[in-house]
Amino acid sequence: MISKLSNIIKNRHYQTLFLLFFSAFFICIREPDVFIYSRLWTEEGVVFLHNAWVMPPLKALFYSYAGYLNFATNGATLVARWSVPLLYVPYVTTIIGLLFQLLPLFLLLTTKDEWLNSTRARVFATLLLLLVPDSLETSLQSLHIQFYLSLSVCIIMILNTDKTYLRWIKLIILIVSAISGLMAFLLLPLYGLKMLIDRKWLRTEQFFTLFIGCIIQYSFFYEKISTRSYHFHIQDFLGILFSRDIIIPFFGYNHLTDLYLHQLQNQNAHHFLMLSCILCIITLGYILFCFYKYPPSRLSIFFLLSALILLATSIFGALGDLTWFYIGHVNQRYIFISQSLLCLMLLYFSYTLSNKGKVVCNVLIIWLIFVGFFNFFSMTYTNEHLTPWRTQVHLWQGKPDYVFQLWGGDGWKMTLPPNNN
Repeated sequence: MISKLSNIIKNRHYQTLFLLFFSAFFICIREPDVFIYSRLWTEEGVVFLHNAWVMPPLKALFYSYAGYLNFATNGATLVARWSVPLLYVPYVTTIIGLLFQLLPLFLLLTTKDEWLNSTRARVFATLLLLLVPDSLETSLQSLHIQFYLSLSVCIIMILNTDKTYLRWIKLIILIVSAISGLMAFLLLPLYGLKMLIDRKWLRTEQFFTLFIGCIIQYSFFYEKISTRSYHFHIQDFLGILFSRDIIIPFFGYNHLTDLYLHQLQNQNAHHFLMLSCILCIITLGYILFCFYKYPPSRLSIFFLLSALILLATSIFGALGDLTWFYIGHVNQRYIFISQSLLCLMLLYFSYTLSNKGKVVCNVLIIWLIFVGFFNFFSMTYTNEHLTPWRTQVHLWQGKPDYVFQLWGGDGWKMTLPPNNN
């Protein structure tokens, strides 16, 4: 009996199913109100569901909002609109959001790359992606699945190519990501470099699939909008990188780190910000030294480069003031990709560095998971000030001009015309 159980535990197929279920379970129990009351999140309802409700399906599918086409969210809300009554629409968008949230982990668990072959590495990958990144803002909704697609694109670049069904899944992810946001375009140079290094047809196929998707996005849908910051300063970048990608993951959200973030948010505290920048440069320098000293670790430089490029561009094109990045639990959609990639780089180091380096990396991973567990449950969104969705639907059915209240803060409201379905 014990031997049979041991064989089941070692079976990669069962491991993958268990770890995906484990991750999904903890994502769901963090925000039980999402399932108890059901929800739509800000523009998910105001823009995308509204479009799916009032527009012809094809027009809604290719509707461009905030300066670009978000094909994935358009599609998710269309599926919700036409598959179930309005009463259950938020459950459909929640489930779709959860599936995309699990996509990066699915890619890691189904690969046969050596650094992810051991049970320890697979468990660490699951726990790191689940607990460390600030993901509450992007969790269990369809509005921000473009960011999980972008993270998946970064992971595909590192993983070996496949001739199995995964080949086609990866190609679909690449093109859908490119027509669902702007970040895929920034990864094209790295994909081109990887194509030149690998010199494989399957890698070339991935590059041109991503390239075609980016051409579609930028030729037909992209436009510059005035509400984005379009501002970048190296001091801001280093300060945000050090505070949100190093300090918070390793020390968590508490009184001391809140005070630290507040000091960085204070634009008069230049000396404090300069110290953070210097420490960030030292940290990056040590990482580069590891790449130089231990050649087997160099492949993970693509994790580092992706993290830096995507974070820098997110800061440049962010909605709102850059000081918001120094507020705990704010702008998570711009942060969690770089946090995830740096965690995966550390996991890769734990496989490729010297024995002493592996021990240090494993200790750091365990610490990140320990701190991340408390961060994970430190804050949740609830609907305590909102009327439950089902009640609102019943009110709308009796009064078609009823204004729906949505999650995500005050002021997010939606109106829907009556339909005959």
